[in-house]
Amino acid sequence: MKQTLFLFLSSILLLSCSDKQKKQAEAEEKETTSSTTENRTTSGKTAIFKWDTELCSNTGEYDPEKYSEEELKNTYNAWGMHSSAYLNTNTNPTSAADAEKLTRELTAEYNERKASYNQKVVSNPYWEKVKADKMHELEDIYELKKIAIEAYSNPSVLLNNRFSKNCTEYAKALISNDTILLLKTWNNLAEKQKKNNGSPEKFMERHLEKYNSKDRIQNARQEIMTYGWWNCANAEVYRVNDDGTMEKEFNKLFTNVAFECDEP
Repeated sequence: MKQTLFLFLSSILLLSCSDKQKKQAEAEEKETTSSTTENRTTSGKTAIFKWDTELCSNTGEYDPEKYSEEELKNTYNAWGMHSSAYLNTNTNPTSAADAEKLTRELTAEYNERKASYNQKVVSNPYWEKVKADKMHELEDIYELKKIAIEAYSNPSVLLNNRFSKNCTEYAKALISNDTILLLKTWNNLAEKQKKNNGSPEKFMERHLEKYNSKDRIQNARQEIMTYGWWNCANAEVYRVNDDGTMEKEFNKLFTNVAFECDEP
């Protein structure tokens, strides 16, 4: 009986030692694999760049002799998945002093965005064109917003600019002191909006409520400026169209790309 118990305890001890050795070997193997991967990415032949898209986290391997990490970062920013040429400064001043303040804020925002777009991107014709197109879009948006702010003190700028060739009806109504023309233009605009509205009857009810209020002249100017002139002029702004090609071209900069994506 004692001999049997001794053999049983010896077997348990041997199994315990065997498991410990196995775990130690697995740990050493993992450590070796990690070290090999790290050496590969820092060897100077292959480097790693990480970026995010709407649903995915991406890791790409690239040749650092072709372009730098900074150039890839700037190219990613030019692609614009998480940035835009749109400027956020408000264009509806409430006074002449406010108009001056908004102009300063707009210019500061524009200069900051322009400096970002002027960074060096990956040197190839496709990305150089994307960079130039983004700058073109930014310039147009800045110029149009500047005009909209200036119009508070000088309404004539609404007519005399390169964006307003199809917007003379709205510009003339806003420039003129003729309130009959202003209200007529507003009604014409409302009729156009009604056709594209999902609830035309409700839309016209809201329009008539504003039209019959004591502030109807102010309402007319605001509606024509926002939904008439601005929408019309804004349609002339140069826009960068991304149909998915930018993402494909960005992925081509890497020898290998791994994706981890969430369900949409």
